[in-house]
Parts: sequence; structure tokens; C-alpha cells
Amino acid sequence: MTWPLPLPRRGTFHATVAAEAMRTDLPAAPVRLRVGISDHRIYEGLVEVMLTPGDRRWTELRADLSAYAGWQWSLFYRPDRIAWRLVLAADATAPAPALAVWGSPEVLTDTESAREYALRRRQLPRP
Repeated sequence: MTWPLPLPRRGTFHATVAAEAMRTDLPAAPVRLRVGISDHRIYEGLVEVMLTPGDRRWTELRADLSAYAGWQWSLFYRPDRIAWRLVLAADATAPAPALAVWGSPEVLTDTESAREYALRRRQLPRP
């Protein structure tokens, strides 16, 4: 899954994830879940977790997004002008089928950054 979105300063991606076996007659293989970010030129992995289907538990997943928002002291790097794409991926590690679930994915930030984000969203041109 890929979502293009401007990111708030001091933003953090948060989700709970789980995996479940799809068949009971085969041993389920672990599933790798990844969170990354892309600007259509590069992909940077931020965090990944391996889940074993059948654990029957939710696992918390967090990724710091603060490097991809706001103004930076650089002549060339302006993250606030880049249309970032948040990438959520699930990879099978073996041919045994499994179901990966992303529970309540969200981008969290503080109040000041949320206000700044809302103002910036209103200033962006509509597609």
C-alpha cells in the first residue's frame, strides 16, 4: 500500500500488526512487514518486523517520520516541498500462505505540528 501525503513535523507512523495462517494443513511461514518512505526516486526502509502466524497477538510498529517534514538547514534538501509516499509492505518468506493485518495505521504528531500541517494542506493545489 502506498499513500502520497505531506507529513507533519515531528510525525510518527504507528500501527498494530498481526499475522494469521490461512490454512491449517500447512505450517505457516513468517511474514515480514515493512514501513518505508519514497519520493519516486529512492525508497528508504524505516522499520520492519517479522511475524509468525499463529502467535495470536498484536505487535506495535512505530516509525519516526520527522526527517521527511518541515524545513531543514540545507541548500538542496527541502522535505516540506516533496510529495512523500508512505509505503506499507508485507512479504511472504515462504510459499505457505498467511494473512497479514495492519490495525489502525495512523500518523501521530504534537498539536503545534498538526496546526502547521493543516495550514500547509490548505495551501497545496488540489488535483
